[in-house]
Amino acid sequence: MIERQKTKAFATSPGNGRAFWSLGGLFDIKASGSDTSNQFSLCEAMMTKLAEPPLHVHHREDEAWYVLEGKLTFHVGDLVLEAVPGTFVFAPKDVPHRFTVDVEPTRVLVITSPGGNFEKAVEEGGLPANRSKGPVPPKLENMMKLSQKYGVELLAPPPG
Repeated sequence: MIERQKTKAFATSPGNGRAFWSLGGLFDIKASGSDTSNQFSLCEAMMTKLAEPPLHVHHREDEAWYVLEGKLTFHVGDLVLEAVPGTFVFAPKDVPHRFTVDVEPTRVLVITSPGGNFEKAVEEGGLPANRSKGPVPPKLENMMKLSQKYGVELLAPPPG
């Protein structure tokens, strides 16, 4: 017996994602957990120095980045990884990580697996891009609330 597929094929064309100024950057949600049966999420992000997170750990999902333009430097566990265009970086869940934005702006794809948490935090903590201008600096109180809700442990204060 053939099992019925739970997800449906889809495409998100340029400008048709759900974009938010959030976490110090612009995040365009291309695929959410609700689109992929929570298998993964994918956001295209435009990062500035405001998007540099504190050292943190995701306890519910793996996180990965693919750099399209610019440059980021990742600290994942004991590794320091420079990421120029064409670089893929993976941070497994439960491993402390952070990154710096070395070139402003840097454009990157952000992938989380399973989906359903990261993009919800982006949306809940952000402002719709079609109704606001950014980048919007993250607020510590809001970051702490969202982190607790979505299984992220902040291990250090925000940079700056």
